Amino acid sequence: MAQVLQALNKEWSTLAGSPSARRALMRWSATYPVLSGAPDLDGVIALGFDPDGGPEVRRALAAVAPTDQLAARTLLQELLGGLCNLARRVGRDDDALDDVIRLAWDRIRTYPTSRPGSVSANVLLDVRKGYRREQDKAQRRLLSVGVAAEPSAEDRFVSQAFLDDLVTASSTAGISDEVLATILRSRVGGESMAALAAEQQVPLKVLWHRRWRAEARLRELPLAS
Repeated sequence: MAQVLQALNKEWSTLAGSPSARRALMRWSATYPVLSGAPDLDGVIALGFDPDGGPEVRRALAAVAPTDQLAARTLLQELLGGLCNLARRVGRDDDALDDVIRLAWDRIRTYPTSRPGSVSANVLLDVRKGYRREQDKAQRRLLSVGVAAEPSAEDRFVSQAFLDDLVTASSTAGISDEVLATILRSRVGGESMAALAAEQQVPLKVLWHRRWRAEARLRELPLAS
């Protein structure tokens, strides 16, 4: 759990005061004056902690997030504490926080601006539901499979077609073969990230971060149908 969190916080320390972040904040503030009191993105996070103005800060970020990756990343950073607590409460394995953050990112990038209520509460609720739905589905799949059956020719064709699409999408997103292999070996093959990090001779938190960033890029690209 700590590795992905450390990687995100390290990335944030670079992003928060960057020139591109300051330019983005100026754009957002022109439309949402509630953000104008922040000198940089760390200031936006600080505004979000204000009991009175915080909800409007998050609503402004949520409104921009579907079309602005940096706004989405800022909202994700603001919600990290709640997401960590959620992962501790409902997590069922060592990948819980990674899965929770992935689901939160998807929700933030598709957040409906017309949705009433607290943005943070809505995101956490949707992530909690999504995580349990995924975990329950995976558990049912395991319980329904006794002895693994030999895949049919059609199954093999569909699997190969999916992999071909994934390789193409990875190339489009600028994801290296090594990082794609990490995704497939850990997500599909079930290999531990610690073992993969040792094999690649990189710190575990670096590998966590590479996988998270690559998966975020892939989610921006629809696979061919």
